[in-house]
Amino acid sequence: MKVYVLKNGMNINSIKNELIACDDPDERFNFPSWTVLIKHPDGNILFDAACHLNPERQAPFIMENLRMEPEDDPVYRVREAGVEPQDIKYILLSHMHPDHFGYIDKFPNAEIIVSDNEFTGILKDAAMGRFPFVKDVAYFMQQGLKWSLFDDSVKFKALMPGVTIVNFGRGHSYGMLGLLLELQNDGNKLLISDVIYSSENVGPPLRRPGICRDPDNWLRALEYTLALAKERGAEIWYGHDLAQFETLRRSPEYYS
Repeated sequence: MKVYVLKNGMNINSIKNELIACDDPDERFNFPSWTVLIKHPDGNILFDAACHLNPERQAPFIMENLRMEPEDDPVYRVREAGVEPQDIKYILLSHMHPDHFGYIDKFPNAEIIVSDNEFTGILKDAAMGRFPFVKDVAYFMQQGLKWSLFDDSVKFKALMPGVTIVNFGRGHSYGMLGLLLELQNDGNKLLISDVIYSSENVGPPLRRPGICRDPDNWLRALEYTLALAKERGAEIWYGHDLAQFETLRRSPEYYS
């Protein structure tokens, strides 16, 4: 198994308080957008699918903040690691927010695994006009994608040897999924996406995010994440931690 960190652009001059509570509500910061490719003998997995920049579907505030070079496209990044888009077997979707599901339609043979609660909640919001990314949801529902809804009563599920789906439940969104990777040479990695944005959220002191669907369950998910990482001896890979991201090996380098 080889694990590639794929850079997919940078969100610049964003309001920090939305991700990490801070004293100055006007404080700004930059944070990365990234995905993970897992090349496995049993098939290739993409963890999340970055943010697209199609002005016909994308919310203006996303377009204003995200900076992507042509090579930041996840299709380019996957090919850079020696994998063709049609050879992705699974996309493990942490949740259905625009910076995580933007390119799911570009991997034609992928089975898209997402929390049942997340899928149901987002589609319900879109149908009732409560979701700011209605055009994206409508577009994806017309693409004949192969959705696989993860049973939210299941906490762990082995996807392949050394690759386990972890269900973190409600918190940042309706249903959050991650991956526990057991690597022979580089140790265990716990991929959590936006379950916790950054190590700054963990503290001390604890710093809650401004964008959070269920604050009480966010705290429960944080505590569970930290306990699981300790139990499994796993390094946590946070969703938008620039300081951590800058220390990670990036494709075409890999972890194994």
